[in-house]
Order: sequence, then structure tokens, then C-alpha cells
Amino acid sequence: MVKLTLTDRELEAIAEALDSPDVMEKVKVKLLVLRMHQEGVAHGIIARAVSRHSNTITAYLKESSEGGLAASLEDRAYKPGSALDPFLPCLRCSFTVGPPSTAKESVARIANLTGITLSEEQARRLMKGLGMRYRKSGSIPGKADPQLQFEFLRNELEPRLIAAAQGKRKGFFIEAAHFVLGCFLGMIWSFSRRLVKGASGRQRYSVLGAVDSHRKEILTVRTTDSVNATTVCQLLEVLRTRHPHIALTIVLDNARYQHCAAVEARAAELGVELLFLPSYSPNLNLIERLWRMTKAKCLRNRYYPSFAQFKAAIDSFLDSLNARHQSELESLLTLNFQLFAKS
Repeated sequence: MVKLTLTDRELEAIAEALDSPDVMEKVKVKLLVLRMHQEGVAHGIIARAVSRHSNTITAYLKESSEGGLAASLEDRAYKPGSALDPFLPCLRCSFTVGPPSTAKESVARIANLTGITLSEEQARRLMKGLGMRYRKSGSIPGKADPQLQFEFLRNELEPRLIAAAQGKRKGFFIEAAHFVLGCFLGMIWSFSRRLVKGASGRQRYSVLGAVDSHRKEILTVRTTDSVNATTVCQLLEVLRTRHPHIALTIVLDNARYQHCAAVEARAAELGVELLFLPSYSPNLNLIERLWRMTKAKCLRNRYYPSFAQFKAAIDSFLDSLNARHQSELESLLTLNFQLFAKS
């Protein structure tokens, strides 16, 4: 029978390893076996306690007897290698600079860089192993000024959001969405390709909305006509009526019907501060995410036979947002704004 005597220093090392989240569980089992053996626990009891065969307990003790505590800490599990392992840094760099659009393109890239030909499924597994996912690409306005956006966020927007978090003011992001009766297509899981009937006509339902920066309260003015300065003034009046005794900051873009003398004059009368975003900065307007959610939840892959049903679906969704989707709004409308580096 193998008999071990551990030093105080080795016992301290075992205690630290057992508490460490970085040590694998099977290694911790070995260390626990050593600790119980040191306390004089019988091998049969140790085997039952850790759900191992008694021969395995003997092997653990023999391993430590011959190689010391370092041998028990070593993970000796078989880890098969790959001929691609030496090329992984090069592949990561190549995929970072020029992401492939298809697995087939990835196969060709890998073969060109390494001389190794993979199947498309193997290429997908390789890319997932590198931390890649199949994502939809996005776009940014070509005329956006990243430095101006950064300065606006730090110097103008964030101080007001901090004051709103402290209850010293209310901050609202406003923007109009124009929903045109039509066919909104998107990706779905299905057994066969699904065809969505297209709607006839070009009827439009416009919603000028405001979202509270912190409580995620949604207020809207809706119309089948065009959104104009009068519509914006109506929304300002709704916001001031809802919050009569607190400083109000309205974050909005530079649309002509918003950035005009009539709106600025009415805002001054109501004591509402208008904070205009830099040009081409939809990424700094929180409510843009709400409009994407609206399309995804009640319009995408749906057919509405009439404009009345189309309009009713939008109204129903917006009216129930804070009651039925508050947790989702909290997750979606976080105050984390994407900034873009100069290219």
C-alpha cells in the first residue's frame, strides 16, 4: 500500500488549489484524495466519497509519490493536436482583416494560407473555435464624424444623463418612425421556405416617439399624415404635461421639422432644453433601437390584409410596451452607445 506524508507547505498548496476556480475539477479530486489520505481515511471510504474505484485511488497516490505534488496538479488528459495549430495566429489575423462571407470562401482561404483543405463543416467549426459567429453586417453613415460624436457624448450627453440618474432632470430621446404598409421580411426557423404575401398600396403610419433615458417610459404622437413641426410641438407639450415640475432635456436629430424656429420657440415657452445630436449620428439616439424592435416584433414576416389592421398592430404593440416588455426594454435601451473609430 502506498503511504504518503505531505509537508505543511504541500498542504497549503492543496488548500489554495481546491479554492481556485482555475483548477480543473478532476485535478481537485486528486488533491482531495491526497488530503483525505493524509488524515488517515481508509482507501475504501475515500473511493466511495469521490466516486472512484479503489485502484484509481491507489494510482493517484502512486502518481504523487513518484512525481510529487506537481504530478497531481498536472492535467494529463489526452488532447489531440491539429495540423492547423501552428497557423491559427495567421488565420485569426486574416479573418480579422477580411472576414469571409461563406464557409466555402473560408475553405479556400485556409487552403491558400496553409495548404490544408477542410470541408465546409470543418471550416465552420474552426471559425467558431476562434470565437467567430455568423453575424449580419451593419452600416454606419459615411459622413459621420467620430471625433465630434465622442466629444458630444462626453461633454454634452453624459452630464445630462448623470443628472437624470440622480433625479435632477428627465432625459428623453425622440425620433419619428414611418411605417409603410408593405412586406417586412426577415430570417426565421422553418421546415420549408415561407412566403409572405405583399401588401398593395403605399399607405404610411407615422409615429413620433419619446423614450425616457432611465425609466424607459414610451410616449408617442401618431398620425397618418406627415410628421412636422406641429407634431413635434405636440409631443413636447405631452412631455411637459407628464413631467411639469422637473428640468427636461430632449435629445433629437437635425431633421428640418425638428431643428426649426417654431419648435425652438415652443420649447423655450415650455422650459424644455433641446439637445441636438451631431449630424449623421443615429447610433447616439436611443429610440432608434425601439423602432427596430417594433418592426421585428409586430411587422417582420407578417401580412396585414388592410391598413387598419396594420395600424392596429402597431398601436397595440406600442400601447403594451411598458406593461408587457419592460424587462426587454431595460436590456435593449441601455445607455451604452456605439462609437466608431476613424477609418
